[in-house]
Amino acid sequence: MESEQEQIRVSPEAAEALGFAAQSARLSLHMLEGCGDPDVGSNFHTVNALYPYEKASDRARSYAHSALQHLSMWADFFAPLKFHPEQGAVIWVRPAYTLARAAMESSAQAIWMMDTRDPKTSVQRHLRLIRWDLDEHRKSKADEEAKGAVSDRDRLLLQRVSSVFESDELRPPNGYLYVLQQACNPADLDVNVADLERIWRAASGAAHGMYWTNLDLQTIEVKEEYEPGQFRTQSYPDTALMAEALNTAASMVNYAVLKYLDWCGVDPTEPMQEAIRWLAHNFTPKPDANVQVLAHLRGVSTEPDRSEAQDS
Repeated sequence: MESEQEQIRVSPEAAEALGFAAQSARLSLHMLEGCGDPDVGSNFHTVNALYPYEKASDRARSYAHSALQHLSMWADFFAPLKFHPEQGAVIWVRPAYTLARAAMESSAQAIWMMDTRDPKTSVQRHLRLIRWDLDEHRKSKADEEAKGAVSDRDRLLLQRVSSVFESDELRPPNGYLYVLQQACNPADLDVNVADLERIWRAASGAAHGMYWTNLDLQTIEVKEEYEPGQFRTQSYPDTALMAEALNTAASMVNYAVLKYLDWCGVDPTEPMQEAIRWLAHNFTPKPDANVQVLAHLRGVSTEPDRSEAQDS
């Protein structure tokens, strides 16, 4: 029999690992929301021109933004920008993995769409994701008229591109695992396919309440025997595995956002620097934070004003 989760203090090392997803998500969200329409001549400008009815850039932005909404919730929970010195939080296993899973699935769609040098292939993947979305949308409707309206949109899509793609070429993806696996192709996305599947299955199991995740994602301490052969237990989250899931999701969405900026024709260097300055001005530093490092991040000089010193 499992007892209620005992509260334990997270080590500084574990807190730092869990905090990466929080702060990096804030940086990526700031960059994404500051990015405007695709520049003329950019990859997205080309792809949007090939299929202008539902812009690939809008969909990719939505996928990345969806992932960042999930990780931003983790950030606001685990590392709020402003907090009371005595503030604390109980970290439950299942919500953390649920947010990581949703962020991985959302960002994978954007990555897959942009993981090609061929505009036509990007359009093809874009249309396959739209058809997947329409299929799920149709299934969510209760009455036949509403279902039919969604089906009409799907037929119109196929009609618009019939001279370029056969309908079989636009089959919806075979589930999220397929899209996640395809998203691991970029050489600069440091996520192994086998590791990603393992992490995603654990996150999915945790989100769905599967019992095996109680055993694999937590450390279990056996307590007293309360009846023959039955023991009370105490469980503690395995923070290393939790951080692995959250940080894998963060790495994916960070990659998706940087790729998105590039596909919009934007050099990400200045948006990244501006995001760092914004975060440094808005988060609560530790009491022992290095003043010079903090000033550097904020873009504030710590050198004395030489002109004023000379005047005095």
